[in-house]
Amino acid sequence: MAILPFTALYFSLFSYVSLFGGSFESINYKPLLANDLLTTPLVAKGLAPLRSPSRASISNPEQGKHQLANNISNIKEHKQQVSQTYSTLSRQDNTIIVRVKSLINTKNTGYFIARIISINDQYCDFCPLVEMRWYKPNLQVQAGQVHQFKVRFKALQGKANPYGFDRQKWRYSQHIAYIVNIKQHIKVIDKRVSIRASLYKKVMQATNELSQQGSLLTLIFADKSLLNEHDKSLIKQLGIAHLFAISGLHIGLLFILSTVILNALFKQLLPERYLGWFRWRLVNIVGLLVCVSYGYISGFSLPTERALLMLLTSVLVLSSKQKVSLLDLLLLCLWIILMLDPLSILSSSLWLSFMAMSIILAFIWLLQRPQQTAEQKKSWYQAKLQRLFITIKGLLLLQLVLTLFMLPIQLINFSAISLYALPINLIAIPLFSWFIIPLTLLGVLFLLLIEPVGVALFTISDQLLSYFLHYFSILSAGYLMLSQLHIVLILTFILFSLSFLLLSLIQRFFNISHTKMWLLPSILLVFVGIRAVEQKWQNEQQWQLEVFDVGQGLAILIYSDGHSILYDTGPSYGGRYAVAESTVLPYLQARGITQLDYFFISHSDNDHAGGREAIQNNLHIKQAYAGEADLMNQRNNLQPNRYINYQQCISGQVHQLGKLTLTTLSPSSVGSNNNNNSCVLQISDGVNKVLLTGDISKAVEHKLIVENRQSISNKNVNNLQADILIAPHHGSNTSSSLAFINQVNPQWVVFSAGYKNRWRFPVEKVVDRYQQLGIKHLTTANTGFIRFNVQNHHIEVKTYREDLAAYWYHRHLAL
Repeated sequence: MAILPFTALYFSLFSYVSLFGGSFESINYKPLLANDLLTTPLVAKGLAPLRSPSRASISNPEQGKHQLANNISNIKEHKQQVSQTYSTLSRQDNTIIVRVKSLINTKNTGYFIARIISINDQYCDFCPLVEMRWYKPNLQVQAGQVHQFKVRFKALQGKANPYGFDRQKWRYSQHIAYIVNIKQHIKVIDKRVSIRASLYKKVMQATNELSQQGSLLTLIFADKSLLNEHDKSLIKQLGIAHLFAISGLHIGLLFILSTVILNALFKQLLPERYLGWFRWRLVNIVGLLVCVSYGYISGFSLPTERALLMLLTSVLVLSSKQKVSLLDLLLLCLWIILMLDPLSILSSSLWLSFMAMSIILAFIWLLQRPQQTAEQKKSWYQAKLQRLFITIKGLLLLQLVLTLFMLPIQLINFSAISLYALPINLIAIPLFSWFIIPLTLLGVLFLLLIEPVGVALFTISDQLLSYFLHYFSILSAGYLMLSQLHIVLILTFILFSLSFLLLSLIQRFFNISHTKMWLLPSILLVFVGIRAVEQKWQNEQQWQLEVFDVGQGLAILIYSDGHSILYDTGPSYGGRYAVAESTVLPYLQARGITQLDYFFISHSDNDHAGGREAIQNNLHIKQAYAGEADLMNQRNNLQPNRYINYQQCISGQVHQLGKLTLTTLSPSSVGSNNNNNSCVLQISDGVNKVLLTGDISKAVEHKLIVENRQSISNKNVNNLQADILIAPHHGSNTSSSLAFINQVNPQWVVFSAGYKNRWRFPVEKVVDRYQQLGIKHLTTANTGFIRFNVQNHHIEVKTYREDLAAYWYHRHLAL
């Protein structure tokens, strides 16, 4: 128990130094002046050196507690300084010197990872990694080079939505501390590229004409930037993504291959009488060096580092001739990995790999049988066939056990299963292990020695990959995306089966009646049944308005009685990536929503319509409307994946969505101003109302006010009044006039805006305008995903960062 506080302190210290940087200078020896925060960057303000417990503190527990309290105080003080200093850095342009870490090609020149060397001429000892973004690069940098840039810092505040890819978690696990927007390249300080970058360029040239160049570069350098979207999707759907991530399989294969070759060479060149017992240790050492070289080429990614560490630990332990169980060895490797890199605990691959290893060890232990002493005379080929049969049977059983026991982890992490993963992997694992990976790695070696041989080996690997992906692509139809309800049911069935199996085993040793045996599984089934009925009743009683955190853009889902409407989709970037693919679609899949009753595109701007194609290609849409329908239909004609005919959204239209009534208030006609063509919707259950406004300006707001006053005088109906208002134009000063706010008179206003966006939405004046009227406001940049539950005329608000977040870093709000 005594070591737990020091362990927690170490984990905290490692995290702060990795993510915030530090130096050997102490921050306690002199007071910080106010202007220091304007001149001294974050990385120059290091942690005070933590003093190890002295003999006096060990003999005097009170002194040790006092020393520990001082160390904790240092970390808290450092955290406060980090907050203040980052706030200063983010408000001004900064000059930084960085060493490029990422491999760069023509497709990723505007995005790379680098390590900071200095900020504003202040150097650091423990420099953090940064994610650099270059909007219009004017030169191609490369790994190993040192450059000076003028930049603006941005905190790692990722989009916060339920389900989907957690980019913020991935960044933390990779030790990335900040996002840096490049404003200007100042100069090249060191143009020398790393050995890895030189080899990367050489392999790219050698594989330039091959159809599977992206796959080969992934297997060699762990660089997936040249994998096209079709191949990425196919690899995921076939369930073989683990074969393309450089990890234990690749490192283990290389170690075995290198030790076999080295052992054969050493037998000829260095006979055993010269080296004796040291020969096989020398083989292991050289094999380890070969694997470390491969780790360097692959960029020492987290799975690679983990595999190398496990290999090193295993070789050292086994070389010491100590008797260590495989389970103890596995736990030792896990402990060492967590001590060397506590942030790896955030990596899903860490737990996936260790769970797989645990299953393999348990399988080997269960299959152990005492050797038969009875001798049975068999011919040599019969003995060989028997061993081959036993080996194949064992491999089949192992793959089946891995597939079954890894199923719950796969469902929880990826919300999907591949029905044909077992037969695919039975062929893919030997194919990659015995042919594709060895040929690819030998191709790299021969490319340096005899280039034509290396190119020929790459060509063979390319053909094998092409044939495999081509002939097995038909099995990608077995990839099923599952809703959370389906996952819960499957996991419940697995838990029920395991509990029944456990009770059956216990019954062999204890006298348990059949009634008691069925008690636990029955309670489990009753609990799940009650929860399912409760969930169904809640869905019938309430309807929901959900605002996604899509950065600078808008995407809203409204759900009522099994019916749904999606209003806008969020932005897309470069025509290749739409935010809807990582936020909206995963959420809809988790909720089991495969079709939309209504799909509205407010207007044609990218931040509202950028994910249109992704939605069209993945969901069945019954009716589609747009504020600029002709323009949307023209874009569909240019890229007809799944054609949808958009109808013009026009004032006066009325639709039903379950218990909800959808009324279109604007536009009355389509003009030349995109923003003013926004489709304005009022959604009502008869008591509570929501107003969706798109990007309308004050001119349209005034027109709506005039029309509403006429409606009140003629029909005594207030079409503008709403309990929840989605702020026009993300909180721009061109909208949200005081007269409009008074006419709507909302309880809540929501600003859908990106974190520290360049337009600075929502504008402070606009927020003050709402606050002065006592209207509660929420901003997706701060809260993440927002959910309004409306039930029995009561509105309940839940935000992702405050109520729905799973981890501490989701709840953390950057300044």
